[in-house]
Amino acid sequence: MSNPMKQGALRTDSPLFGEVLSQLSASSPFQAEEWLPQDLGAIENHQTALPRIAKDPKIIEQIEQILPRIPTRHDLFHSDARLLDSFVPNSVHLVLTSPPYWTLKKYREHSKQLGAITDYRDFLNELDKVWRACYQVLVPGGRLVCVVGDVCLSRRKNGGEHTVVPLHASIQERCRAIGYANLSPIVWNKIANAKYEAEGNGGGFLGKPYEPNSVIKNDIEFILMQRKMGGYRSPSVATRILSVIPANRHKDWFQQIWMGVTGASTRHHPAPFPIELAERLIRMFSFVGDTVLDPFMGTGTTNVAAGLWGRNSIGIEVDQEYFLFGTQRIEKAFHKHGAGHIVSHAQTDK
Repeated sequence: MSNPMKQGALRTDSPLFGEVLSQLSASSPFQAEEWLPQDLGAIENHQTALPRIAKDPKIIEQIEQILPRIPTRHDLFHSDARLLDSFVPNSVHLVLTSPPYWTLKKYREHSKQLGAITDYRDFLNELDKVWRACYQVLVPGGRLVCVVGDVCLSRRKNGGEHTVVPLHASIQERCRAIGYANLSPIVWNKIANAKYEAEGNGGGFLGKPYEPNSVIKNDIEFILMQRKMGGYRSPSVATRILSVIPANRHKDWFQQIWMGVTGASTRHHPAPFPIELAERLIRMFSFVGDTVLDPFMGTGTTNVAAGLWGRNSIGIEVDQEYFLFGTQRIEKAFHKHGAGHIVSHAQTDK
């Protein structure tokens, strides 16, 4: 496939921009059979073979060594996520993202930075544009997986009242109105670094220490599950084998409360999520050869995780500094494995 993006920056109002988006939304066919382990043996009954493979550490290790070497494509756009409606409908298998945290995190100043919108209703309305566009590009049955935490407003900043803004619930309700089917979320015990209102009391309390009516620490984030209406897919047996989840991990991952995955460094971005989290979710809700979209790419965690597990990806980031760092990070990660990964990037008008 030719890549016109390497000819220079594209303006978002250019007809070529929409044409490029359309081309890159359609992933090339993936031949999973070519990547199966040689000593896997004959698969006479996949209904019994898949559980056997999931419980065989040797075969699992072979598969996990193969996946980073599978050539994948990663198309990165310095653009506004609300332009997603330019993509081909039904072309993305999984959306995995973490939207901006309303007024909680300090993002770099940018005229199109959603996290800087001060009115909560306006903020949600702008997010809705992204969720609607994601619904259009998802294949029937595809999922939007959204990592989000509620926003705690301290008494000092909220007229003397401590309030928790239920961002996760707002997104769930908004997505349900758009047409998504809301599924059970995962509660991630992130062990956040809470900023205590009662500073200097030596005990790390939110409120008066050792007395009733203190405030519960906000240690969790929600991993929301929104599913586009439609039937279930039927991948090839080879694709299912390469996408198999080890039995011991399946038991741990498909439960509603996650422990032991700590937050990522905020050195290059104010609100990253760890790559381990992205890897889990990509393996849980997509198949090898699928395309994963992150409309709030940040520093590229979703894209790196996708490529390391044999998935293609699309990333969109409005902030130029995050976009450039993320692009370099993605290219460096794939260069390390020496695979035929293709990373293309387009800078839109500023």
